[in-house]
Amino acid sequence: MQKSINRTLVCLSLCIPLLFGSLLLAGTLDYKSQFLSFIPQLNNVGSCRGGSPPLRVYMYDLPPRFNVGLMDPNFPDNALVTAENIPAWRWNDGLRKQHSVEYWMMASLLYEGSDEFWLSREAVRVLDPDSADVFFVPFFSSLSFNVHVRNMAELNTVDEKLQE
Repeated sequence: MQKSINRTLVCLSLCIPLLFGSLLLAGTLDYKSQFLSFIPQLNNVGSCRGGSPPLRVYMYDLPPRFNVGLMDPNFPDNALVTAENIPAWRWNDGLRKQHSVEYWMMASLLYEGSDEFWLSREAVRVLDPDSADVFFVPFFSSLSFNVHVRNMAELNTVDEKLQE
C-alpha cells in the first residue's frame, strides 16, 4: 500500500509541473494577471504620437488581382477596393497569415471613419500625391509568389508578369 502511495505522489509531482508548464507555453494560462498585479497602473500615459500630425500616405489604386484578388479569386477585377467591399481576413488561412501586414495596412488606409478617429491615427490616406509624405503600392508580392508559383521551374508565370 505504501509503495502505491509513493508512486502516486511521484507521478503527481512530475505531472502537475509539466501540466502548468505546457499551459504557460501554449498561452492558455495567463500568469501575468496573477503574478504582476502589484505593478502600478500607468493612468497618465499619453499617445505614442505625442501630438504630431499623422503620416500622410498616398495609396495607389491597383486592380484587385494585385492584392485582395489573391485572397478571394471571386473578387471582380474591375471593382475598386473600398472599406465596404474588402474581403474579410480569414483567420484560419494557414500560412497566408504571414502576409497579413500588407492586408491590414491597406485596410486601415481604406477606412475613413470620423474626423475624431482620423486625428488619432498614425497614418491616413490622402488622395493628392503632392500632399503625401510617403507612397504605398498595395501589391501583395509575397502572397502573389505563393499563389502563382508552385515550384521554381515555373518562374515565367503569372506572378512574374504581374510584377512587370
